[in-house]
Order: sequence, then structure tokens, then C-alpha cells
Amino acid sequence: MKSKTDASYGIIPIRRVGETWEVFLIHQFSRIGNNSYWVFPKGHPEGEETPKQTAARELKEETGLVADKTESEPVFKLEYSFVFDGVRINKTVEFFIGVIFGQEAVLDPEEVKEAGWYSLEGASERLDYKDTKQMFGQARYFIENYQG
Repeated sequence: MKSKTDASYGIIPIRRVGETWEVFLIHQFSRIGNNSYWVFPKGHPEGEETPKQTAARELKEETGLVADKTESEPVFKLEYSFVFDGVRINKTVEFFIGVIFGQEAVLDPEEVKEAGWYSLEGASERLDYKDTKQMFGQARYFIENYQG
């Protein structure tokens, strides 16, 4: 079976509400298969974009949100593979933490069914894939201790 590698970049959008943090999740239409899933905004680079530029553009395109501050480190990484059209895709997704202040989301109806802000616990429960939940567990620890 043929195989190829694929990389995407995204932002885990967070906002402070009182003494706690919330994260923004999107319910995204799958480009592969006829389903949808809860995840963080992400996508592929265009042209000579850096990973952070790609993540910021995808956040804005999918949600209308712009991170007021994006952390370069740490980067939270997912690695998985799947088969599409007889080709094994070895996928890597890297996420940055992006802080949002006082903005309203404007969703791209072509890509996003619905979206919303969730408590860290609520996000852990809402995320659909096991590997995404595990990656978010690492991000959650960072967010809970974040002072930015």
C-alpha cells in the first residue's frame, strides 16, 4: 500500500473566565468520510507559511477568532495514521496555545457545524478521539498552570 506524510497546524484557543480557563472547540465536518467530530481548529500550510502562521490563519478562517497571544512553546503534538483512497496517510498535527480576549466567533459554515467555549473538564469529555483527548491532557496541565 502506498503511504504519504501529511502535516497540519492548529491553535488551542483559551480564554480566562474569572479564575478558570475555557477552551474553544469546533464540531467539524470530515473531509474524509461522511461524519463530523469535535476538535480544535487546524489545517494545512499554504505557500511558505510557518507552522504558527498556518495555525493563526486556520483559526481565523474556521472561527473568526484571532489569538491575542500565541505561545511558541510548548507545542502539543498528535501523530496518527489512516487509509484514504487506498493510501496510508501518516499524519502529524501540532497545536499552539492561543489566548483570546473578548471576541465573538464567526463560524465558517463550510467547515464547522457548531462550536463553543468549554471548561477544561467539559472539553476533555467533548473531544471525540482518544489521541486528541490524550494530547489535550498534556495541554490541560499547561493551561491550568498558565499565567500569560
